[in-house]
Amino acid sequence: MANRLDPASVNEAVRHYRERWSSEGTRGLSHPVAAPSHDYVPFSGERLIINSKVKSIPTFAEHLLRYDWACRFVGGLSVLDAACGAGYGSKMMEMAGSKEITAVDVDEECLAHARSAYGGERIRHLQADIQNLPFANETFDAVVSFETIEHIPQGSDWIRESARVLKPGGLFLVSTPNRRTCNPGLYYEEAPSNPYHFYEYDFSEFVGELLQEYDVLEVYGQTLVRDADDAAHRMLRHQYARNLVWRPNPAPDARGHELVPYGQIKNAQPMFVVALCRKKS
Repeated sequence: MANRLDPASVNEAVRHYRERWSSEGTRGLSHPVAAPSHDYVPFSGERLIINSKVKSIPTFAEHLLRYDWACRFVGGLSVLDAACGAGYGSKMMEMAGSKEITAVDVDEECLAHARSAYGGERIRHLQADIQNLPFANETFDAVVSFETIEHIPQGSDWIRESARVLKPGGLFLVSTPNRRTCNPGLYYEEAPSNPYHFYEYDFSEFVGELLQEYDVLEVYGQTLVRDADDAAHRMLRHQYARNLVWRPNPAPDARGHELVPYGQIKNAQPMFVVALCRKKS
């Protein structure tokens, strides 16, 4: 098997998705893990549980499509699924051919559900705090961290810890809400509307944090909001005496929750930012 950490292999996977996201970006919605509904487990709003109620809200598609995108990069790799939650993402990556998955979460009840519903021969579930992981330096080929960093008091602490446990050249796949769309008008220091979040980043703050430890290979936006639909945007156009009737279509015309390469987004802002990073040498 080719070395999936080799820059050429990673670049090819990036190129493939960049060219085909519009046709392949929603394939995760039909993944086998999405079929069962675990209705005996309630959804608190903090960790996604796949049940009948959750399948009717955007959060379901957003989470599955992030992990489906990750599956394109983790084949043959030793992966840490940080804050794995209910465990469906770990199962998706195992099915995509990961060499081994270490799935950690601070909540033992959640891990019990993960072991029961999404166990596998190459998946190890472990209770651990991602701020102080019980692993030696340079243990993993890849760390996957979706909608996690905003739950940590200092995001930079988690970024450093993730880099510590990655092998040289290892991959960090990470996502976070975009404050500009999820909580417009708030500063970084102010509490977001989501009670489980300590803060939320805007795009430049998030990428700036990542660049302390990582080279950012590609950035994606998820769940696009048209600029023309943003009340603050319209107010500013009124202030500057711009045409209030004109509503240019966003580019691309992504109406679902696919991950869209950031360089292709115009006249819209994503609700979530997703980054593919490589540990600095």
